[in-house]
Amino acid sequence: MNVEGMLVGNRVVVRSASEILSTLDADGTLDGLPFMPEMLDWCGKSFRIQRRVDKTCVEGHPMRRFPANDVVVLDSPRCDGSSHDGCKHGCRIYWKHAWLRAANEDASSNEEIQSSNRDTEQLRSRIKVKSDELRYFCQSTELLRSTEVFPPGRHRRMRVALTEIRNGDIGIFQALQLFALFIRQRILRMLGYDNLLRGPHERTPKQSLNLQPGELVRVKSRAEIVKTLDRKMSNRGLGLCHEMMRYCGHETKVRYRVDRLINETTGVMRELTDSVTLNGIEGCGSLGEECLCPGEPGDCPRGELMYWREIWLERVSSQ
Repeated sequence: MNVEGMLVGNRVVVRSASEILSTLDADGTLDGLPFMPEMLDWCGKSFRIQRRVDKTCVEGHPMRRFPANDVVVLDSPRCDGSSHDGCKHGCRIYWKHAWLRAANEDASSNEEIQSSNRDTEQLRSRIKVKSDELRYFCQSTELLRSTEVFPPGRHRRMRVALTEIRNGDIGIFQALQLFALFIRQRILRMLGYDNLLRGPHERTPKQSLNLQPGELVRVKSRAEIVKTLDRKMSNRGLGLCHEMMRYCGHETKVRYRVDRLINETTGVMRELTDSVTLNGIEGCGSLGEECLCPGEPGDCPRGELMYWREIWLERVSSQ
């Protein structure tokens, strides 16, 4: 499908299992990007394009891009990790153009759009979920291999931002807000703001609130949170990002508990305790549940969720 058919707001249909299978290599990937078992249930279903992926963050690397510029995000649920032993990363799923068709394309019948059980099982058998006994295989772990660095250029960031505005990914007002936030954070870092978030501990404390999905919580003050951190701005290895400090004092509800995450760099499952992710935080805008990439003057299509230790939160009474 051409780029013009893959603009924000356009309705598309996920192709059948047999059509998708024909695009995949022996590892179940297209241009290195895996089609995952969690995506199977959406074959034949219709969605709107939520975002074009003109750039993407990759753990430990500068912002990268897909060489063919043929990836979008749909208004479908995030990955639930059900086929990857319950990983709670909650990634947005990336979709290649070849796995989609425009909703207005002719289709002879629903039976032909839907995948047969045999087609689905053939596709499932092609898909990898592990590289070996310890390392998992998914879009997150393969993101570095399926993307490339941007070509050098002084105004690369500005060109990408203008493309995102032109494609309807973000509005001009939101782009200005994100740019202002980017500048603010850079100034804070230049002034030594990192040092204000370095805690006193060698071995950090923990607290268990046993928070459950839907419970109302309040983010503690910056001073209270810093008291739980080490010099690397982390608590028991879970790092604190600068954006999280914008939410101090705000209330929101628990999205779900986070007890295991696949490490994007190593592919190994990491076990967590006393951690949750939160719904959008009231008063913090539409990106109130997502981490912004500090090195970019805008948001990232990945929309990575922020993970919170329970010791950084307090339960709010329902009375």
